[in-house]
Amino acid sequence: MTRVGGLGATMRRHAWALAALAVAAAVVAAGKQYYRAASADELAWILAPTARLVSAVSGGDFVYEAGIGWVDRAATFIIAPACAGLNFAMAAFLALTLGWLGGMRTLRGTAARLAAAAALAYAATLIVNTARIALAIALHKGTIDLGDLDRAEVHRVEGIIVYLGGLCALYALARAIASRGSAGARSTPVGSAESIEPRSRHAVAG
Repeated sequence: MTRVGGLGATMRRHAWALAALAVAAAVVAAGKQYYRAASADELAWILAPTARLVSAVSGGDFVYEAGIGWVDRAATFIIAPACAGLNFAMAAFLALTLGWLGGMRTLRGTAARLAAAAALAYAATLIVNTARIALAIALHKGTIDLGDLDRAEVHRVEGIIVYLGGLCALYALARAIASRGSAGARSTPVGSAESIEPRSRHAVAG
């Protein structure tokens, strides 16, 4: 009976992890569908703060123009829907969910980690996307000397490197937090272990 009960508990723990993966996959699928046709107005919740951060970092002045996005005419640069970084946000949410799967063993724990993953993915998207766009502006202005290199190709590669680095950092952070939480959970007080052990022996004997 004890082994069957333990197997059932293990299956329940894995069930929450699988449920979390299903939620993450659904969020990514819905997000991609939403992003495909979203306008600058509909993406203001992420484009507006990104434009403010880019203005602060680059020294520019991005102003909203309806139907276009956030424009800095002096720099001849537009932060349009394609610059929202939603694909990175969804990948970040998935990376954080995978990093925290081990702790998703209950409804409360799973919901808390998914909510934290969503919040952290949003914050990380603002930071990483700001860095990417600020670099792109520097490349566009010629602040960074590229010599004879193709600017469009460098811009594409720069985006890949920045986004990939951000995802790796997020996953490493998630694993570090998960490992610290696991270490804390294993540090059970001696008194608690002693009080549980006799019951376990009795269960096996019965």
